[in-house]
Amino acid sequence: MPEQLVGQFFGVGSVGESDITIPKEYIKKINLPYVYQLTASRDEDMIRQFAVLVDEFEEEGDFIMDVDIHTYREITSEDDALLPEEKNLHALYSLMDGTKYQFFKTQQTAPSTMCFSIRDSDGKQLVNRSMFHFFERLMSRIAQGQFEHLREHCKTIIFCQDDPGLGFVKNMIENGQVTDLTLEQIIEKTDGIFPENVIPAFHFCDDWRSLKKDSWYPLWESRPKLAHIDVARYPPEVDSEHAEKMNKFMKNGGGLALGVLPNVDDGFTQPIIDTLRSNLERVFQAFVKSGVDLELVERNSMVSTQCGLSGASPKLTREIHELSDEFHSVFKEQIRLTS
Repeated sequence: MPEQLVGQFFGVGSVGESDITIPKEYIKKINLPYVYQLTASRDEDMIRQFAVLVDEFEEEGDFIMDVDIHTYREITSEDDALLPEEKNLHALYSLMDGTKYQFFKTQQTAPSTMCFSIRDSDGKQLVNRSMFHFFERLMSRIAQGQFEHLREHCKTIIFCQDDPGLGFVKNMIENGQVTDLTLEQIIEKTDGIFPENVIPAFHFCDDWRSLKKDSWYPLWESRPKLAHIDVARYPPEVDSEHAEKMNKFMKNGGGLALGVLPNVDDGFTQPIIDTLRSNLERVFQAFVKSGVDLELVERNSMVSTQCGLSGASPKLTREIHELSDEFHSVFKEQIRLTS
């Protein structure tokens, strides 16, 4: 965790806007600018924007893909970098306007979520070993393409993989619906997608406390990274074993992007800064009660929303970004009061 980013705002990716040009104005001003996505635009859906690079993907209908052997070999055997077109990831291009960024974040969808979200023409989900390999290779080549596109403009790149489908895939494995793929394989291969010389990050959209297999906690016992967790809906009320895994993770270089702010308008009953202050107070108290080292949290954490802002109004989306300069001081204040 770079010291300059401690307590700063970590934008998940999606924004509640309909005009593709407006977010650039306020996202360039924050301490960690990022590639934003307008989910109001069909072309920027987190599945479609990457899957369209495969010829067999059905662009006009649902998420349907029947991969023939030639396409499979082309994607999995070649190593050249791939990059989504501008219409599918507008901000990746528009933010590279000659500006030099000290810190910059980008993101892409993890392979297990690609498998889970896309079906063949018979309606079967593509969650199996061969198709996971297919998407792992596709997303690895896209990751390299993003890195090559950004590196001339960005000194430090935070590269996040978004994996909202991982919990569902884990359940499919545990229920015997998937027999040729393991959670260990998924985590290892997903970690291998990160390009060299980036700060790796991971966004899990479900109950992070339940992401475990026996006594193994994939978030904390895999490659150290910046882990985005929703601590508003799923407060850090964990047992001593889990707390110790989190402490070790942070000691080994891992960091937290704390999803303490609601990501929809109805989640706010008081102003944004007041909400941040009260939610951080509850989260820090829960950390202490659970045995998570607050000094490690203080040195290794950023502030975020629960998930992306696709369901937020433009007004709320803009206010969160405009007020984000205050997040660091509120973060430090609540750490001090809790300590």
